[in-house]
Amino acid sequence: MNGTWLAAVFPHLALDLATRDTAIDDQALAITEDMRGRPVVADCTATAEQLGVRVGMTVAAALAVASELVLCERQPGAEARALQRLAAWAYQFSGQVSLEPSTATLYLEIGGSRRLFGAPGPLREQLAHDLGVLGYRAMAGTAPTPAAARLAARQGLDIDSAEQLERYLARLPLAALGLEPSELRALRGMGFRHARELLRLPRPDLARRLGPALLERLDRLRGHRPDPRPPWRPPEHYRANLDLGTEVHEASGLVFPLQRMIREFCGVLRGGDHGVQSVDIELRLREGRQRLRLGLQAPGRDEARFMTLLRERLEHLQLSSPAVEITLQASRLLPFDAPATDLFGDSADIDSCLDPVLERLRARLGDDAVSGLGGVEEHRPEYSWRTPAPGADSPCPALPHRPAWLCQPPRPCVIADYQVLAGPERIETGWWDGRDCRRDYYVMRDPHGAALWVYREYKPAPGWYLHGIFG
Repeated sequence: MNGTWLAAVFPHLALDLATRDTAIDDQALAITEDMRGRPVVADCTATAEQLGVRVGMTVAAALAVASELVLCERQPGAEARALQRLAAWAYQFSGQVSLEPSTATLYLEIGGSRRLFGAPGPLREQLAHDLGVLGYRAMAGTAPTPAAARLAARQGLDIDSAEQLERYLARLPLAALGLEPSELRALRGMGFRHARELLRLPRPDLARRLGPALLERLDRLRGHRPDPRPPWRPPEHYRANLDLGTEVHEASGLVFPLQRMIREFCGVLRGGDHGVQSVDIELRLREGRQRLRLGLQAPGRDEARFMTLLRERLEHLQLSSPAVEITLQASRLLPFDAPATDLFGDSADIDSCLDPVLERLRARLGDDAVSGLGGVEEHRPEYSWRTPAPGADSPCPALPHRPAWLCQPPRPCVIADYQVLAGPERIETGWWDGRDCRRDYYVMRDPHGAALWVYREYKPAPGWYLHGIFG
């Protein structure tokens, strides 16, 4: 046996991709593909089925029974890219994931996941549920071999042992074994109807009647022969597209599809133990494009945090024309270090507590409207500070005798009623950059009791000036 495998099969992948942008599946929609030169229905919604549309029906016949039917051409490339993203998303459940694009199936070796997720049954149910939340209808099953897990997925079964697998296979009709049409016809011509009849044959008879290739597939299905699956490795960047089924005229209508995209993206980040510091969202409009960025103070992967920033951005976003497609991408997936927490799960780092506040301010006001405050080694007070990015390390010289609040620009003042508390402090500098000055600074108290920082200017504009206020 090859351990414990979980198979997730996506029988409606093309239809899921066409309907993921909405929470309501009440549209009469059909997926079409070319079959021997004729367009036929490859899949359809339940509403279309109620109108008489059936899989395999020609498009002309489908439109004849349902004139309001919406048609979407199948996109094999989009399905392949979706499977790649789902494989990366599934990494949060297993470190060994394999793809089978021809059957739209994901295989996860979950024997090593028991300590984290428990028995195969609850893990299978959790995975199927989470995929449903993302907008994908998946059938999932577990078994000792990958091929058997795919068979078990049809009924949502958990097969725990080789003996249980043999009993399960014996109950299947011959057609359920996933044989090639030519193999199935040949076996039926020999009088076989059920899998148990086939499996009872001695191996020499099986090899003589069926050939070595089919015998090898049966051995892999039953666990008599290893069935290695090529491991899939996630890329170092992320990109996802979502075609909107209908044009979206208001930014608020983008919240639901973007939430599904972000939820899937955060699962990919958890699977690779990654975080991101920024996510770029591009909206393709009927005319033109619009872009927005969600920025974090430190690499993160929390869905609620992203959604908070997204809602702030969308609240102030005006679409110049209706949106028809969404692209979400992150060019750099960074290592993720979980923040330290105290006994009660709260953050022990004051900076991490401030990060969500800074992120929301930047999302609401714009990146350029929020900055930090840092010091510069400069004698002239008006040039001794700068505005670094929020959270950036910017040491500030300790000058307790100077006020934190400066008047920009300094205001002319009259000191006749002021009381001198300290000073003078001479500052004479700046001849090399054309902004030279010569000043004497005093700490004074005005008639109202406020402590002020006042200087006498000798050049370039002689006089008394108020430059700061002590808190």
